[in-house]
Amino acid sequence: MRIRGLAMSGGREVAIAAVFTALLVVSILFLPSVLLTSGRLGPSSAKEWPFLAAAKDGGGYPVSFAYLISASTGDAERAARLLAALYHPANSYLLHLDREAPAEEHRRLAGLVSGQPVYGRVGNVWIVGKPNLVTYRGPTMLSTTLHAMAVLLRVGRRWDWFVNLSASDYPLVTQDDLMEAFSRLPRDLNFIQHTSHLGWKISAERSGRGR
Repeated sequence: MRIRGLAMSGGREVAIAAVFTALLVVSILFLPSVLLTSGRLGPSSAKEWPFLAAAKDGGGYPVSFAYLISASTGDAERAARLLAALYHPANSYLLHLDREAPAEEHRRLAGLVSGQPVYGRVGNVWIVGKPNLVTYRGPTMLSTTLHAMAVLLRVGRRWDWFVNLSASDYPLVTQDDLMEAFSRLPRDLNFIQHTSHLGWKISAERSGRGR
């Protein structure tokens, strides 16, 4: 009887261990591939965090911003630091970690973001689940930016300006100060300059050859 009891006890332990192992594997496989927040604010959240109800969809603030934070291999901590420095409940944030970054770093970034309760309560922070392969100064940078803008337009939150940053950037002013400054500007104003005049490039190439 004693031997049988030990065998049954050992079987239960093996079964419990198998269940926990399965749950761990599922969480590791799917955590980087899902959006971390649901984008919904429940009644209990509004009571515990009263300022969040006013911040929902940018309400109660003069303007709001949509941020793309791009990161490459080794930038997980810096991307999370930049997000924390930029964070405001009225804004929207999308993080993109290059596809070439190791899986462990993708999980690390997901853990750093999901570890901040306020992000989940407001529902305005997302991580790109299927990241692109980005080549520095190549067309993939532009395609990643356009993809991010499309995602941010479809998440259902209002924003007035799109801001493209890398993990190595860091803000010099607070988001409240930035909102106050931009509240005086027309909403159709942008800060992208484009020209088809290539004279500056030709001159730079000629001066380089003359050296």
